[in-house]
Amino acid sequence: MKNILLPTDYSATANNAFIYALHLANKFGVKLYVLYSYTAPVLSAVHAGQPEMLSTVYQEIEQSKHEYSQRKNKELIELAKQHNLNTDNTFFLFENDTVLGSVAKTIQDQDISLIVMGVRGNNAESQSTIGSNTASVIRNIQLPVLVVPRNASYEEINKIAFTTLFREKDFEPLKQIVDISKMVEGHVYCVHVQNEDSNTVSTLAQSNSWSNYFKEHNVDFVILDKKGTIEETINTYISQNNIDVLAMVKRNRNFFDRLIRSSLTNKMTLHSEIPIFVFHEHKD
Repeated sequence: MKNILLPTDYSATANNAFIYALHLANKFGVKLYVLYSYTAPVLSAVHAGQPEMLSTVYQEIEQSKHEYSQRKNKELIELAKQHNLNTDNTFFLFENDTVLGSVAKTIQDQDISLIVMGVRGNNAESQSTIGSNTASVIRNIQLPVLVVPRNASYEEINKIAFTTLFREKDFEPLKQIVDISKMVEGHVYCVHVQNEDSNTVSTLAQSNSWSNYFKEHNVDFVILDKKGTIEETINTYISQNNIDVLAMVKRNRNFFDRLIRSSLTNKMTLHSEIPIFVFHEHKD
């Protein structure tokens, strides 16, 4: 694990994700970069009154945003103290750019290996459940993203469920989550949901192959029969087995959104209270 990046807008959701990210940074012994970015409005000479005033107006906007960021960063430090968390490894960044643009720049500059972002989780019927900025980062940035629901509070990570189709492209993300589990002394449950189209023989063969590879690690392989939808089956497993973190490979946004919405609207699940690691398919 290298360094962790937390993009923030200083909302309650982002502040909660900050506490979770800081716990992880301290646990892993890495730096946490907290990034606030803004995009200046596009002004014309007509709006500004005179062409020569444009530069001054932009400078005033940037100064105002920077002062706001500094004030909020101090509040985050106080929040960390309330949780008895060390902030010596926390660094605050300020960028005039889109969230996606500033995230991409910070990844290059600061040796980032994990992005942590908050998700509201209070509008389960909305197509923007995970938020446009979070969705954009997940869609366009190839690093793992840890999505932290607003209701999630940090607990020791003992159990990680990794959903898989047993495709070769899932293997590298599984290795990454196993490495993370070793750092927190956790256990990984590699979960596959069988449906009517599944090839049972192929599934069992791949499961046995992967099981042999990870036989020296705390990894169990679990094959579930689909009950209801795949999302409901996964959520039921999470709830019944006290899973602390879910890990998944992002194949398409629709599945991710369905899983989130299903979790947040089902009162029998814990999914609205646990974080989700999102990995990208491994590219050959």
